[in-house]
Amino acid sequence: MAHSSDAHRLKGLLSVTVLQVHDLKKADWFGKNDCYVVISLEPLSNEPVSKEILTETCQKTQIHDGSHPIFNEKFVFPVAHRIEALYIQVWDSDNRKDDLIAQGTVNLVDDEQGGQLDTNLNKQWLHIVSVDLFDEKERAGGSVELVLHFIPESVADYMGKKFDATQAEIKKKLTQKIVGKVTNVASDKIRAYVGLT
Repeated sequence: MAHSSDAHRLKGLLSVTVLQVHDLKKADWFGKNDCYVVISLEPLSNEPVSKEILTETCQKTQIHDGSHPIFNEKFVFPVAHRIEALYIQVWDSDNRKDDLIAQGTVNLVDDEQGGQLDTNLNKQWLHIVSVDLFDEKERAGGSVELVLHFIPESVADYMGKKFDATQAEIKKKLTQKIVGKVTNVASDKIRAYVGLT
């Protein structure tokens, strides 16, 4: 019999690192693109994502300049159920209204790696993927490089326990050293006071 807490139990964590975007089209007549990337586990509209809408299923990078911006920003998404796809949008930040430059999708279930990006697997995986991006008229709009790293709950739990055990051992050794130094100082003072030194 499944407990009610099992329904809300995490399957694991999906880490998404946005490395770099290549060959973006210029969105502004003057100057360079001031762009950011939005990553979501759910389909996105063609409206800019405000800070208030950012959640555990939708995140965005800082703003970077150019047609080949390097982001190197990492996001961690909790995985409660099988994730079908990752949705990616690249926006140009403007004072009035941000402009959608390009968007793309990574299919995590039926992928080109033969199912290796499946978050339903109970094994850890790490892959670098290049995702083709398209503008609103479905024309080529560059590409984005991502590092996808899935850590199933069992591995995350093991790593947490191992980390806790390591932390406990370090704390124990540190405490022993501090107690040892305090005890030595106290012993020296007592010996001096009694006249044994």
